[in-house]
Amino acid sequence: MQTSSHTSTPAPASAQQPGIRPRFWPEGWWKLMEYRIGIIPLPVYVILLALIAGFAITGKVPGEISMAIAVLAFFGFTCAEIGKRLPIVRNIGAAAIFATFIPSALSYYHLLPRPILTLTTDFTKSTNFLYLFIASIIVGSILSMDRRVLIQGFIKIFVPLALGSIAAGIVGTLVGTALGLGAHHTFFYVVVPIMAGGIGEGCDNNFVNWAPKPMVEPLQPCQFMVLRGVK
Repeated sequence: MQTSSHTSTPAPASAQQPGIRPRFWPEGWWKLMEYRIGIIPLPVYVILLALIAGFAITGKVPGEISMAIAVLAFFGFTCAEIGKRLPIVRNIGAAAIFATFIPSALSYYHLLPRPILTLTTDFTKSTNFLYLFIASIIVGSILSMDRRVLIQGFIKIFVPLALGSIAAGIVGTLVGTALGLGAHHTFFYVVVPIMAGGIGEGCDNNFVNWAPKPMVEPLQPCQFMVLRGVK
């Protein structure tokens, strides 16, 4: 008489309970948090939108640093996200371009609420936020790189970088001279500040100092409504 034993493997949980779906809390919530606008999680982005819109409607936008940073992040990453989504131009830096110029255009055409512009202007003028941000970007970028890669990369790009800087200085000076500014004025008051300070501390400040006042005032409130980490 022979006896045989049969072992059965348990069915997968999905087969045993086909009607059960993952719960929204907390699994679904954390999955939703993975969707981001720039670095802002989607639920936080929606909350920021509601808060900024509510304060703008009431006309009383708080001037605290937390509100100012929320406004800067919201508008900067929104414009950058639009640039990232566009075909072709997204490959040539559309995110940074959009984050830089869309806020200025919105300010120029009076499409942003006055309380938002006032908050941005007061915050950037009273705190010199851009100085801290530029220093953080540069120092953070350098310290985040591997030391050997940094040294090897610098050696490789030093000659092209130096030649490119010299060529940019010559071309910029020639263009300014051709437009009637004079070589001395163009080099020391236009080319050098822009090459040394970039957009934030070179081009923007140069524009504010030398452009006619009617051109500057509409753009000034949104000069810093950009987090240039989108680059």
